[in-house]
Amino acid sequence: MPGSGYTPEEISRNFLSLVMMKYHEVLFFLGLIKAPGHELQSPKLQEAAQSIDQLEALKAKTQGNLTAEEHHALEHILTELRLSYLKVAKEWQSKKEGESQGEKKIEKPFETDSEKRKFFKSYG
Repeated sequence: MPGSGYTPEEISRNFLSLVMMKYHEVLFFLGLIKAPGHELQSPKLQEAAQSIDQLEALKAKTQGNLTAEEHHALEHILTELRLSYLKVAKEWQSKKEGESQGEKKIEKPFETDSEKRKFFKSYG
C-alpha cells in the first residue's frame, strides 16, 4: 500500500496474524480451545458461524490482492473451520438429543398407575 509506511512483508505478516486471530476465535466459540485459566465452554455455534462468515467476507474483499501464501493459508483455515464447525454442531446436536431422551425417560418412570401405586405407601 503506497504511503502506508509498511513493507509488503509486514502487511502480509499482519494479514496472516488477523486470519489466525479469527481462526482461534472460532475454535474458542466451538469449545475446542479454552481461554487461559478457564474451563472449556459449551459451543456457541451462532458466534462461530458469524466469525467464519467474517473470514469469508475477508476472502471475497481481498480476492486478487493476496499472495499465493496468503491465499493458501486463508483457504486452508476456512476449510478446517468449516469441517470443525460441522463436526461440533453434529456432536452437540447428538448430545442434546441424548439428553432430551434421558429426560423423557425420567419424566415418566412408571408406565401405569398400578406400577406407581406399588412404590408409594400412604401414611395417612
